[in-house]
Amino acid sequence: MTNRTSIRFFSYAVCIVAVLAAYSIIGNNNSIAYKTRLEANYQQSLTELSECLDSIETNLTKSAYASTQTMMTRLSEDLYTECSTAKNALSHLPIEQMELDGAYKFLSQAGDYADYLSNKIKSGEKISEKEYENLQKLLKYAGEYADCVNDMVSKCTNGGQITENEIKSKSGAKVSSVSVDFTKAEETFSDYPTLLYDGPFADAVLNREAQVKKEKQVSRESALKEAAKALYTTEDKLKYEGDEDGTVPCYNFSLGSFNVAVSKHGGHIAYILDSAKVGKKAITEENAVNIASAYLKRLGYDNMKSTYYANNDNVCVVNFAYNQKGVTYYSDLIKVGVSLDDGKIYSLEAVGYLVNHRSRQAFSSNVSQQELAKKLSARLDVISSSLCVIPLENGTEVQCVEYHCRLKSEGDEALVYINAKTGEEENILLLLYSDNGTLTK
Repeated sequence: MTNRTSIRFFSYAVCIVAVLAAYSIIGNNNSIAYKTRLEANYQQSLTELSECLDSIETNLTKSAYASTQTMMTRLSEDLYTECSTAKNALSHLPIEQMELDGAYKFLSQAGDYADYLSNKIKSGEKISEKEYENLQKLLKYAGEYADCVNDMVSKCTNGGQITENEIKSKSGAKVSSVSVDFTKAEETFSDYPTLLYDGPFADAVLNREAQVKKEKQVSRESALKEAAKALYTTEDKLKYEGDEDGTVPCYNFSLGSFNVAVSKHGGHIAYILDSAKVGKKAITEENAVNIASAYLKRLGYDNMKSTYYANNDNVCVVNFAYNQKGVTYYSDLIKVGVSLDDGKIYSLEAVGYLVNHRSRQAFSSNVSQQELAKKLSARLDVISSSLCVIPLENGTEVQCVEYHCRLKSEGDEALVYINAKTGEEENILLLLYSDNGTLTK
């Protein structure tokens, strides 16, 4: 073999190796990309399953408070839909080879049972005490299974990979795979019984035309004065950041870590945001509620009633609703955040109020609160009642009596809303108490 031939052969060999290496790299990159997409799809299905189970648990809990045909039908139809979606999410996870008879049986039976109750109510029959007991049994299993799946979601959030047989967390510690977790979760249904048998309010209404747009437009200079007043400072200290379009058009200003928006119509404070870090807790939540209430009056938001609050990382967020002549209007909402380290205002969100607040017809009811209370389930004790107006999903509002109730058997509490004119149940909100405050679900 001549030198020229040897060089040519060597060159060909190098080219072949380079081509093969390139194909290998491309193939490896494609494999990594495919695995990334697959992992994302798996985690999306797991999250969807978790959300469905939470909704199933919530609707099963609400069913214990319901007594009218309309509300039970609504809850039953929601349950059926959520169970079907949960089964679909479960089927998209890489666990086909495992025995999940218990989970599928629960989701199928809970959905079928909800459909059965809905059809029974539509035919004019009443739900028996035994059937309510069955709902409580389903609730127990829904809660336990939801806890298991929520743990899996948390594990993935912290670095777990469903596509790996053995997961490593971000810290490097090895944890069990999701497949193992599903096997353990299946134990939830080890003693699953045999059942014998033949839904604040305001998301939709924010899409309507803002009521504040009916007010006179104000200049940027006038808005600047309102912003300075809101931040306890002088106008020269504020920086103009531009205009904001949207449901409530605003002028935006900043001061250090604060951003404040003033509505172009009426010159009202639409929102305040502070990005500063909050220190250790030094004042009580009760003090924060009083501070927030006084601050709203300073801004010209009168007749606001605090409904509940929650402590989020030492920021006490207080929810207020407009209250006039003893009637609470839950569409007209404002949230105020107070720093629990120094008692200063940390945030404010009044867009809901500016969208919905307006003059309304006087509250009127065909029957007394005492008579309407008879529409409540016999399993409830009434703690208190009050008049209110609540928004519906279609954007309209309805006058109701709000009953703060407690389950006689469990002691859990909820708010039940009875239509003041028709006597129908319009909504049920579960009350969740904790050391950090009160939330509704």
